[in-house]
Amino acid sequence: MAVELDGNVRMRGDIGPGVAVRVLADRGRIRLVSGNELVGDWHVTQIGVNALNEGFNIKAEGEEFVLRTEDDVALAEEIGVAAASPRLARRLASRHNPEERALPEDPLPVPTSLGAIGLAVAGALILLGGTFLNMGDGVGPNAITGDPEANGFEFWLAFIIGGVLMIGIGFAMSIGMRIARVVAIAVLVGLITVFGLAIAGTEADNSRLTAYGFIAGGLVVGVTVLSSGSLRHPD
Repeated sequence: MAVELDGNVRMRGDIGPGVAVRVLADRGRIRLVSGNELVGDWHVTQIGVNALNEGFNIKAEGEEFVLRTEDDVALAEEIGVAAASPRLARRLASRHNPEERALPEDPLPVPTSLGAIGLAVAGALILLGGTFLNMGDGVGPNAITGDPEANGFEFWLAFIIGGVLMIGIGFAMSIGMRIARVVAIAVLVGLITVFGLAIAGTEADNSRLTAYGFIAGGLVVGVTVLSSGSLRHPD
């Protein structure tokens, strides 16, 4: 199918916009018209045509000049010029694949397997912190005041259960369970709430600081994994 385009032509090496021309191309033949004057009329087999990043380098009748048009891709397709430049090649590919045109690509999501591993690591850290919290008291289960009789809430046990749940959720995600993300969010919110109560209601000492350090690290890893979207099941 013939194409008709606006363009400009200038001698190779000249500086400036060149001369405005009308470009007519049909079945391998190219004509350049400036006003009422015919600038050139050749078949591509009679001349040398090379694609540039912008436009074409043409050698004809002992002269060498640069032709630029409003649609270099259409001209290249019509006269059968190979896409010598990467830029023109991309534009040609885009022309034949409209859905792949130049919208910036979305960042690649973190693979689901890495999200599952991240949750398992978070759970292991929280589990380890809960274990240290229990061992650090030296008197068995610790409650909010350090006295197991003071109230019925044992923080070390809550963290151990939460850590085990996080590891389980990581496994569930690795086998493709869609509900894993929702459950992970609920468990993580609960653990963050318990962590806030625990650090507010106990006195700081070295053993507890170590335990809380592991727990805090696990919570940070869990929040990072969830906020990254790693657990969104691929559509």
